[in-house]
This record gives sequence, C-alpha cells and structure tokens, in this order.
Amino acid sequence: MNKREEQKQQRRHHIIQAAKDLFLEQGVQNIQMQDVANAAGVGIATLFRYFPKKEYLVIAATNAITDEMAAHIGKIVEQTIPAYKKIEQILDYYIDGTKDPQLRLAKFFESFDLYEKLAEQSPEQYSEYFLTRSRLAGILLTLAEQGKQDHSIKPDIDLDVFILTMVQNFSIFSFKSSLAIHDTDLSMLLSADKQLAMMKDVFLAYIRT
Repeated sequence: MNKREEQKQQRRHHIIQAAKDLFLEQGVQNIQMQDVANAAGVGIATLFRYFPKKEYLVIAATNAITDEMAAHIGKIVEQTIPAYKKIEQILDYYIDGTKDPQLRLAKFFESFDLYEKLAEQSPEQYSEYFLTRSRLAGILLTLAEQGKQDHSIKPDIDLDVFILTMVQNFSIFSFKSSLAIHDTDLSMLLSADKQLAMMKDVFLAYIRT
C-alpha cells in the first residue's frame, strides 16, 4: 500500500470512528452527515466521496463496533483457562454491555435494524459487513475447538453450532431485553438482569460436564 492509499484508509477510519461516537452518544436518527463531517474535520464533499449515503456510514460504524467486540472476545479466548470458563466470561461480557444507564449500544443496534437490509443492496458494503462477522465467527470457532481439546465441556454436543448460536442469540437478546417495556406487574419478574442471568444459567448447564 502506497502512502496516498494509506492516508485514505486512515481518513476513512477517522470518519468511521467520529460517526460511531456521534451515533452512540446522540442516536443515529439525530445525526446528519454534516455533523459527521464537522466531527471528523473533513468537508462534506470529502465525506460523501467515502460514504455516498448515511446508511453506508451506519453500516461501517456497526462493523467497527463488531470488530471491537471481536477484539474483546478474542482476548478472552486467548486466556489459558478452560473453554467452559471462557464461555462464561463471554456471556458476562454481553451482560455487562447492558448496564450502561444510557443503553447506547442497545439503542444503536435497534436503529441499525432499519439499515441492515441496505447492506445487501451494495456488494461493497455487504462484503465488508460479511467479513466483519466472519472474523468474529472465526474467533468463536477457535473457542469451540479449544473446548473439544480440553474436555471442559461435555463431548456429546456440536460445539461449533452451539457457540455460534449461543453468542448470536445471547447478544441480540441482551440488547433487546434491556430496551423492553413491560406491564408494571411484570416489570420486576421480566427485568433484563433476571432474564439474562437465567439464560446464562441455561446455556452453561447445557454444556457443563
């Protein structure tokens, strides 16, 4: 990569980080492209050269957040502890993500649901979206292999399918449950904390030796 291309990549990364911070702090719906340009310190024409539509910038910000999550989960997987304990820590990581009083991540992903289908309409955007999730899946499959090797998980389950299914569903539910509004009489019974703690126990009981 030559110096000019490297500078372009750095500028693109800077724009994505600025957009991600604005989306999380103020909400996707409240941010205009000019706001992102101002925060990134670039002209609006430059911003549109990198991201012709706001939707593409939302997708790029989502990819950045997913990469950050993958990096955190990757550090858990790299530890020299049993795979069972790593799975427990990953579940706790998603539970901790719901404890932000402003629920920024939960609200961001709720907004992203409106943009997800747009990723499929652009080959370039969809390719990056797919690769980001593939990187996370690769880390989780490494964990599955560790579980097969260290025997900390009962052997009669398909670990590859279990871990991918567990993380996908637990992460989605963790954010959605934190935003759910229930009838007053049920609010304590159906609190996000209680639901996630129960789901965690169910997942761990299923794989415990």
